[in-house]
Amino acid sequence: MTEDERPKGFLKRYIEKVEAGPQNSAEEIAQFKEEREALRGTSREWAELQADHSIVKDSVQYLEDGTRGHASSTVTPEDGSYAELVQIHGLLKPGDASTVFKRFIDGAWVIVDNLE
Repeated sequence: MTEDERPKGFLKRYIEKVEAGPQNSAEEIAQFKEEREALRGTSREWAELQADHSIVKDSVQYLEDGTRGHASSTVTPEDGSYAELVQIHGLLKPGDASTVFKRFIDGAWVIVDNLE
């Protein structure tokens, strides 16, 4: 059995995969940077009302300095933010879910229709 006929090891397969990977062009790099810059000061918040009337919430924020944050939580009816989440997301019955988009404007997160 020659070297070329031998089964490849993990490291060799990995190196070949990395070497064959996409080579980003200057245009692709510029476009990716532009898209990241456009996300600064934006947030996406998803919420779903559960059968026990708790709300599962998932948020992704891109701060003004480019930092990205991601959080998930469960909010119960006893929590202070519960009524606001129900109102913002229009959660009426278990299974209802919605996504809202926000922009950081004048030091506060403001709901917007979309992030464009």
